[in-house]
Amino acid sequence: VFAFLPVAYLLFLVAHGAGGWPMALRAIALISLVYYAQFGWKLVAVLICSVLVNYALGLLLTSRTVDQRTRGAITIAGVFGNIAMLGYFKYTNFLIDVANQVSGAGFSHLDILLPVGVSFFTFIQIGYLIEAYNNQVERQPLSRYFVFATFFPCIAAGPLVLQKEMFDQMKDRNDGAFNPMRVATALTLFCIGLFKKVAIADSIAPYANTVFDGVSAGMVVDQATAWAGALAYTMQLYFDFSGYSDMALALGLLFGLRLPLNFNSPFKATNISDFWRRWHMTMTRFFTNFVYTPLAINGMRNALTKQVNPLSRYLLTAAVPAVVTFLIAGIWHGSGYTFIVYGLIHGVAIAAYLGWREAKMPTLPMPVAWTLTMLVVITGLVVFRAADMATVQTMLAQMWVPMLTDVSPLAETVKINLDQAFAAIVLLLAVVLLFPNSQQILHRNWVSIDRKPDDAEQEAGLMTWRPKIFQSATMGLLFCVALSSIGASSSFLYYQF
Repeated sequence: VFAFLPVAYLLFLVAHGAGGWPMALRAIALISLVYYAQFGWKLVAVLICSVLVNYALGLLLTSRTVDQRTRGAITIAGVFGNIAMLGYFKYTNFLIDVANQVSGAGFSHLDILLPVGVSFFTFIQIGYLIEAYNNQVERQPLSRYFVFATFFPCIAAGPLVLQKEMFDQMKDRNDGAFNPMRVATALTLFCIGLFKKVAIADSIAPYANTVFDGVSAGMVVDQATAWAGALAYTMQLYFDFSGYSDMALALGLLFGLRLPLNFNSPFKATNISDFWRRWHMTMTRFFTNFVYTPLAINGMRNALTKQVNPLSRYLLTAAVPAVVTFLIAGIWHGSGYTFIVYGLIHGVAIAAYLGWREAKMPTLPMPVAWTLTMLVVITGLVVFRAADMATVQTMLAQMWVPMLTDVSPLAETVKINLDQAFAAIVLLLAVVLLFPNSQQILHRNWVSIDRKPDDAEQEAGLMTWRPKIFQSATMGLLFCVALSSIGASSSFLYYQF
């Protein structure tokens, strides 16, 4: 905030003054590499190798001298090569654990340093290769590709950008690097995001950490405490990821590159499909475009060819693609059985929702639909947060069927202040449901590359941001509170994925 960012922005402005946007983009590429180097210089080598290899593959795919069959082979090799690299870093030790469980062998873990954001920069480039194969990509200079693949606001935890929305902003630009209104809007959004992260998410995190870490250590938890821990983590992750998404958008805007929305009030969703259109939106877009849609199209072809019954058609075109897609999405988040189960929970929920809609069943009342959606989300997040399946079993058993849980009277009990925990949870839930989100507040100065919703102005109402003294003072207060709340452990949750 006070060192890297101002120096980086000054370098960006100086580079633009010296050589326009081509030089400014080179400066952004350098800034992004320096930013990533804070996680470890060895990881920069991994990132650079990944970028150079995929850029070279992209050059081949956009070459007019390469025939279609060779292009297909290059694409398959590139996609599987990226997946293999991702698998090595993220899943090698998990596979060793599985092998040990199955065979009884005693293989030791490898000493593998996980590159921060490897899932994000790898999938961004996989999408690039697929779109290059589909003739949707124009050949770009290396500096532009570096910015696309490594742009520091989104390299560590998204959003998962597409090549067109980034490259279209980089070509034929003659506007200035410094725009006072753009800077004011970006800093306002940055303050909001920082406040969400360190003043809200980090403040409720101790309740969740105490419960989940205690259960993981073998402690006993009662029903109320289990629910408090689950709901506290739900609120923590919501404001953590919402804050990160705001800050990513703000930093992109500050450096003249608008990013896609990645978070849009997901807890206002009244069905699980709408939830995923609002939560981690670019990840949902990626898996929809590159996994679900091809599977569904292939299933439709098989259904039409074999003239199957309606149930089989539903399975081929909706249920199986949904379950497979979310299983892959769960595994993408991390290694471990918990991520597999998390993906299956949401895959089955999406399949059930699609089946309900396919069968033309009556629409549920909004409160009922919202409650069912949130119960699926909260249950999934318990699995997502838990260190292992034993913790999952204990937490969910205590939340749903505590009377069937056999608890040792000698076990130590997890204790938190339930009154404070539930008061904080209810307050934050009210904020989530009743207040406009950040992009709605800033709808007059739209912050994203995505189209502004028609109802944004109505949603924000009196909370609409304007460049006036009162709003500036409010943002300054939020910024001061956020700075005073930053602790040594204030890291974004999605950095681990």
